[in-house]
Amino acid sequence: MIDTHSHVLPALDDGAKDLNESVKFIETAAKQGVKVIFATPHAYDGIYNCTKEKITESLKVLTRTLIAKGISTKVLPGSEIRVNHDLVMQYDMGNLLSYNNSGSWLLLELPSLFLSTAISAMIRQLKGKGITPIIAHAERNGMIANKPEIVNEFIYNGAVIQITAASLMGDFGKFAMKSAKAMVENDQVFCIGSDMHPGRKYRMADAKNKLIKLVGRTKAELITYENPTAMLEDEVLPYKKLLHH
Repeated sequence: MIDTHSHVLPALDDGAKDLNESVKFIETAAKQGVKVIFATPHAYDGIYNCTKEKITESLKVLTRTLIAKGISTKVLPGSEIRVNHDLVMQYDMGNLLSYNNSGSWLLLELPSLFLSTAISAMIRQLKGKGITPIIAHAERNGMIANKPEIVNEFIYNGAVIQITAASLMGDFGKFAMKSAKAMVENDQVFCIGSDMHPGRKYRMADAKNKLIKLVGRTKAELITYENPTAMLEDEVLPYKKLLHH
């Protein structure tokens, strides 16, 4: 499996407090069959504002520690970017860290209130630059939960959808679980992430089993491994595959 959303880097945001906690997180992930974890600290959120430089430096330290301990699960760079009015400009200036620093995939966190037309316009702008926006933990956004057709609008305009593993298991409440399940059954989910934080259960293995029950093993593999592999390979998938994986 590939975990596409985590706060595993030490002492950068509200994720792992220190290097020891980072290592424990990664050991737990490895036991559940996770081969790659994308580290996605909060960026441009007005609180932590993790920069490319901070993320890259922290990842170097963590990687050296993992190698020394013989842990084979890889941690790769990324960031969870809070959507704001100048996001596209920040990208053009080179300030936003994409998945694997490839320039092809950006993980975006929606605000609690937004205009779907404005978000769709931003998605189209990013797609025009060769970037596929990934909407982080879409099932936990209240506006999407109340108006699920927004998901189709975002997909139509070129984004893909990520859900949180623990949402499928009910850890974020009934509404998030219902929303996540509906997105899976409607074939709207591109990838899944743990959104690993202190105090949360690591649910990737449980979520994969739930996916298998909901949509079968083939689609579960697509969501947990094959689709996220595109982020490793810097591959821009055809529009049709993004919609109908």
